[in-house]
Amino acid sequence: MEISHTGSLSLKFHKKFFRFLDTLCVPYLCKNLISVHHLIKHNNVLVELHPLYFLVKDKHTWVILLRGTCSNGVYTFPKPMVPSSLKDIAYVHERTSTDGWHKHLGHPSPKIVAHLVKFFSLPVSSSKLSSLCNSCSINKAHQLSFRPNSLTSQAPLDLVCTDVWGHASSTGIDGSRYYLIFVDHFSKYIWFYPMVKKSDVSTIFPKFKNFTETRYQTKIKSLYSNNGGEFITLRSFLSHSGISHYTTAPHTPQQNGVAERCHRHLVETGLTLLHDASLDLSYWPHAFHTASYFINRHPTPLLQNCSPYEYLFGQLPNYLKLRKFGCLCYPLTRPYNTNKLQPKSRPCVFLGYSQTQNAYKCRDATINRLILSRHVLFDENRHVPPIPPDVSSQSLLPSFSSLFVKIPCSPSITMPSHQSPSSTQEGDTTIAASSSGNISIP
Repeated sequence: MEISHTGSLSLKFHKKFFRFLDTLCVPYLCKNLISVHHLIKHNNVLVELHPLYFLVKDKHTWVILLRGTCSNGVYTFPKPMVPSSLKDIAYVHERTSTDGWHKHLGHPSPKIVAHLVKFFSLPVSSSKLSSLCNSCSINKAHQLSFRPNSLTSQAPLDLVCTDVWGHASSTGIDGSRYYLIFVDHFSKYIWFYPMVKKSDVSTIFPKFKNFTETRYQTKIKSLYSNNGGEFITLRSFLSHSGISHYTTAPHTPQQNGVAERCHRHLVETGLTLLHDASLDLSYWPHAFHTASYFINRHPTPLLQNCSPYEYLFGQLPNYLKLRKFGCLCYPLTRPYNTNKLQPKSRPCVFLGYSQTQNAYKCRDATINRLILSRHVLFDENRHVPPIPPDVSSQSLLPSFSSLFVKIPCSPSITMPSHQSPSSTQEGDTTIAASSSGNISIP
């Protein structure tokens, strides 16, 4: 039968009040009916049914609280006593839907509504939300949880994830403002490229493609990036090369989780290296490059505790060559001396490892030079004191500046000059020192 309202009821018989919760109002019901189950559940009593009468007793003391009669097989309650001061004996509520309670309660989540309806036995006509709340959908919109990416890889270069990080104001000591990473989805190996401007991506990627495809004898099949303009300009090249280009949804970098997590790992590790070495933030390109070198050689649970280097090259990395980033070092510079009385080395800052040679990168801050050398002595407990940027290198080391070849840097690796105005040298010159005395510009 149709139920119009629901509420609670309190009836007094002699000196005892009986509570009836979740009382239903049925307009077309001719008699008032009492549920025995509700009576004993909410009042802590027992009911005895006899052929001619019934008894309601206290559950603990068995004291008779109420006696009723039986007529024609129907047990009838006596007429309750209504005190003159008690005007309302029932608290009646209109039965509403779960959607209605959702609005009555101030638009909480469906789980909270369901809990309150069940715990407090709130009157509902339907226990399920019929539709989405329009007001909640408009004013409580937020990002949905991300499911695992469906893109997979079975071999190196099947899928390469890429992204650009940096800011125009974060200029490095080599002039870099951004860096570009390529992450092999299969091996998690990272390739790191510092850049002066974002448009350098269009020149770096073709070189990266030729290098990796020649080195690993396989083709890049898919590239995954965001919708940045530096990657959109590559579409014609990618299409011509037969490379599938997948991109993230607009303003959703989380979809490219491989590259984003790599950024976080690189930046945190690089900043840690700078802080431990007490170096200025302008050294971030060297610190981040060294961080990628370390990460490629760290075991990871993603590869069953193998390192990306081992997973990609099939051999164990050499950990014995690793040194403390930013420590004091002494590279051999004797091959560049003009006479036998000049010093054979200079105190430098250790800035990492060469990617193309078996050599260390050492920077002499006094004359603003980067030296690549295999023959290096390290003092890992000391650091080189920073040189003020306004100090002229010629005034500090007039006799040692002749040891270096003055070759202008290419635009992609131009570094800020610390020379005096009379000097013709521009930027840092990279010197590779070996036992044979050969000089190479990487």
